[in-house]
Amino acid sequence: MKILRGERELSEKDVEEIPKGLIPGEWVCLVDITAQKKYLSFVNPHADIFFKIKIIKTKEWAFNSNEVENKIAEENINDLLMTAIKKRTLFSDYSNGSRLVFGINDSLPGLIVDKYKRYILVQINTAGIDRFRDLIRSILQKSFVTHQVLFYDNVEYRKAEILPTFEKIEIDGDLEVEENDLQYKIPKNVLQKIGYYYDHRENRSRLKSLLLKLNVKKDKGLDLFSYVGSWGLHLLSAGVGTVEFVDQGQMQAAIETNLELNKFSGRGQIVRADVFKYLDIALAENKKFDVIVSDPPAFTKSEKNKVAALQGYEKLHMKAMKLLNDQGIMVVASCTHYANYEELDKTVQDAAFRNGQTIQLLDLGGQGFDHPMTGLKDKSFYIKYLVYYVSRG
Repeated sequence: MKILRGERELSEKDVEEIPKGLIPGEWVCLVDITAQKKYLSFVNPHADIFFKIKIIKTKEWAFNSNEVENKIAEENINDLLMTAIKKRTLFSDYSNGSRLVFGINDSLPGLIVDKYKRYILVQINTAGIDRFRDLIRSILQKSFVTHQVLFYDNVEYRKAEILPTFEKIEIDGDLEVEENDLQYKIPKNVLQKIGYYYDHRENRSRLKSLLLKLNVKKDKGLDLFSYVGSWGLHLLSAGVGTVEFVDQGQMQAAIETNLELNKFSGRGQIVRADVFKYLDIALAENKKFDVIVSDPPAFTKSEKNKVAALQGYEKLHMKAMKLLNDQGIMVVASCTHYANYEELDKTVQDAAFRNGQTIQLLDLGGQGFDHPMTGLKDKSFYIKYLVYYVSRG
């Protein structure tokens, strides 16, 4: 039933008969006797203490030797990888950089591939895909001959599948990014994840368009959890006079470079600080802003910590919204999968009530087209974006 509902990860208890002696990353044929269907899958009996069977495609297969298994896996990885790459060509402004492969939603569970101007960065988190690292590198290198293909695996993610750690080959210069006609350079010493957060690209574009339409004061902007300044640069390109960038990382050099690259020199101030502590100081100093963007890291990776995460969002939004001038714009972004739109919106509603503010929801959005999802119930749906017009009393 889970498979018929579209779920592609199964635990040991979901499968009636499991052969003994399966090895991590082994590709198998999973049979649904009731529906009379077969699914190409791979398993890892050591992951999360139980099997996770990743459903890949529906077809007829006969596994009668290791050579046949490898051939079937290689053919499918090649086909699926090429399909994922081709899908990104549907979006005209994604050609200079995008997420080329989004794991299970491109039917390649555990494989993340991001394209930049000079590099293709790859992350592998599952045993069934990890067996074919050389094949994946070869396919990507042939598809993008002017790029260098490098693996940027996440050690913590790989631990969950008991995968080995390989020596990372670092990029030999800055990571160059183009998004929505803006340019970025990210020094290798401040890289997060596998480089850049493409997932909010459509929301940043929407925000720029919205701000250009609004007849509101746009003298001062604030970009909280700024990383390399992508939200703040979009504010500047939308006509906001100056932007304050706040991040606890050492981002000053990167943001200053990106301001210069986009001809915004002198219009940004960079503050290195914990965002919550910064907000307290800013409130004490009676700072005010016309547009504020808050895009923090995920507040929880599990359902059990959801309540605490929502409380964290409300605390964050209450402090940030106190810094808004009357008739200001508050942009709330989230990458917490377990906080849905309604719950995230409630944290803003409650914060506004406690602040004595009135709000109007102006816009909402989800993740970019290169982070495909089947619908709002999809486990891979995690990006939320809400924009509010905030007034006093």
